[in-house]
Amino acid sequence: MEIDLDRARRAIIDLGAALAEARGVVRLGPESVVRVKTETEVIELPISWAVAGLVAFAAAALISAMPTPSIRRRVRDEEPLGIG
Repeated sequence: MEIDLDRARRAIIDLGAALAEARGVVRLGPESVVRVKTETEVIELPISWAVAGLVAFAAAALISAMPTPSIRRRVRDEEPLGIG
């Protein structure tokens, strides 16, 4: 197994910067509310909605990373009709 220490160090630095930026955007508010700060407004969501959104985002990222050969495709015997 080969490990590129420079790439790993850069990835950790990028992750730290992203987490610091996320802390500035998303904050816990009073009474079980998550506040998300956008460029123009502050959106308040119940914690349950925020957790559901996080789970949906993680599931979408996981599904998009799956290889596509798992989808069964029908084999065609004839050539498709072309125009021209």
